Amino acid sequence: MDAKVRDATVQLGIGLPNGGSDVDPAGLVRLAVGAEALGLDSVWVVDRWLRPHAPVAMPGVPVPVVMPAEYYRCVYDPIEVLSFIAARTTKIKLGTSAINVLLHPPVLLARRLATLDRLSGGRLIAGVTSGWMAEEFAVAGVPRDHLGDGFDDHLAAMRAVWGPDPVDHPGPRYAIPASDIGPKPCGPDGIPLIIGYNTSAGIRRAARIGDGFHPYRNDLDQLADELDQWREAVTAQGRDPSRLPVVLRAEATPGDNGTGDEKAAFSGAVESWADDLARIEALGVDHVLLHFEPGLGVDATLRAMADVIEMSGT
Repeated sequence: MDAKVRDATVQLGIGLPNGGSDVDPAGLVRLAVGAEALGLDSVWVVDRWLRPHAPVAMPGVPVPVVMPAEYYRCVYDPIEVLSFIAARTTKIKLGTSAINVLLHPPVLLARRLATLDRLSGGRLIAGVTSGWMAEEFAVAGVPRDHLGDGFDDHLAAMRAVWGPDPVDHPGPRYAIPASDIGPKPCGPDGIPLIIGYNTSAGIRRAARIGDGFHPYRNDLDQLADELDQWREAVTAQGRDPSRLPVVLRAEATPGDNGTGDEKAAFSGAVESWADDLARIEALGVDHVLLHFEPGLGVDATLRAMADVIEMSGT
């Protein structure tokens, strides 16, 4: 089936359910192929190494929480999933939302991402974060003191790998001796790294070193405030925020499964989501990916996205 082409200001993507209690590989392909046929711009996958049975400390949450099994009991690796999807699609962008980069050696991760970019014909968008779960840092054998400045050097090391040979990165944490390292990404500027965040410091870091900004929000008032912070920080760095894409990730809970929170975008009747899209466009969001609740099913998810396209006129 030929993919449609949408005429829209805000690009529209969908999250693939690569994590949950029962991940269906064939369903991932059907959803990605169906998304491309609808004319959607992108598909996205999550990254999670493990789901501890004990409660975990989460940024911004006052008490430890148990990670929900319906999202995280089994998470297929994001790069392998997107490689699988790349072989079954031709045009749709492939995104990570988001890889916890500090759990990976930068040379290895840079090579894996560049390989995916090459195999897909340059369709990769890399959403990245430092990672936050102490248990994942422990099993990866990575000290948590790599957070902060270590994230800066990790991204710098990956960008060096994607640059011309010989690659020579002096560190300070991830030194690379003068070497030939490949493959290189398709584009001359490497793979765009859009940065997620949990804190105000993370917003400032994204403004300083990111190729784009990756909020994860359904409260559009909070999103507006954080976009103001980010744009102010980008400008303070002597950069132009209008040249850096904003890629919003939002949970999508259609119909009677809506959250009941009047502030939550993309909740309840799909007919109302056109208003949410109009508002995020007014906020200057360039790309939104909707991540549907577990268990909705491929057909219901594609119907909901088709309704969004129709109702929004995109």
